[in-house]
Amino acid sequence: VGEVLTNIVYMGQGEPLHNFDHLKKALEVMTSVPGLQLGPKQITVSTVGYLPGLKRFGELPAVHLALSLHNPFNDERTELIPTNGKYNLDELMAVLKSLNLHGRKRVNIEYLLLKGVNDTLSHAERLNHYASQIPFFVNIIPFNPYPGALYERPTDEDVERFKSYLVDYKIRTMVRTTRGDDILAACGQLANQV
Repeated sequence: VGEVLTNIVYMGQGEPLHNFDHLKKALEVMTSVPGLQLGPKQITVSTVGYLPGLKRFGELPAVHLALSLHNPFNDERTELIPTNGKYNLDELMAVLKSLNLHGRKRVNIEYLLLKGVNDTLSHAERLNHYASQIPFFVNIIPFNPYPGALYERPTDEDVERFKSYLVDYKIRTMVRTTRGDDILAACGQLANQV
């Protein structure tokens, strides 16, 4: 007997909202009877902020929304997420404010922490600026280095310091535990080597 499927996260296989109609159909099957019969609360859709799809988020079953934010400053975020150049943070926040989140109290923010890049007090202050408009839950993901990476992993002290900045602003925050980095299979490392 196999393991029981308890949660599904649309993340890491490309931008789910690029293919909105097929995503919607798949979610309807997953939450239906017959089908996988999962509750919408067991499913999360993650996006980098693709606005044409995000504007239609209310058409989906009442699934969780996660935003891969990674940096609260437009110019710095565009270096990490090129689509930010087309759909910037002000536009993104305006759309998030207008969404029906199906009674969810917070948007999950995925925040890849890069040593010396997005881990300062000014980044936390800017995150607080957005959190004052839209309630966030910030999931800090320490960067998992790989051969040839342009960025460095923050130290445990760096991670705790940044988390404490957010907690001081009363932003709900947790640090994601890294798994698989010893075999280059952690978040952001898959398919790095053949």
